Amino acid sequence: MRTPGDRRSRVRYETVGAFWGSFDAGDAVRMHNLSRHGALLEAHQPIAIESIQSVCLVFDGQPALATARVTHSAPTQQHDRYLVGVEFVAMSTAFNDAVERLMAFRALPTETA
Repeated sequence: MRTPGDRRSRVRYETVGAFWGSFDAGDAVRMHNLSRHGALLEAHQPIAIESIQSVCLVFDGQPALATARVTHSAPTQQHDRYLVGVEFVAMSTAFNDAVERLMAFRALPTETA
C-alpha cells in the first residue's frame, strides 16, 4: 500500500543541469580581517568553497552590498564556528567607500594615556 504523498504514482521527469536559487542564512558574522580585496569572517555554519555569496556591510547605519567568492572555510577550535575567507568579486560604490573608511579608521594611531 502506498502513502498519499507517494511520487511514484505519477509520471516524473528527469531534469539535468544547474538551476539558480538563493539562500539567505540571515545570520550576522564576525569580521576578523578586512581588505579591499576580501575578508576573513567567522560564521555559525560552513559555507561551500567556490560558492558566490552576497555580503551586506552596515556602516554608519547604511547598508552596502558586494558579491564575494568563498576561498576557504575551516572550523575554529571550538568546532561550532567556522572561519570563512572571501574574495570580493563585485562591490557597490557604497561598499567600496565603507571599506576605505574602515581601513582609514583602523590605520589611525591610538592614543595611550
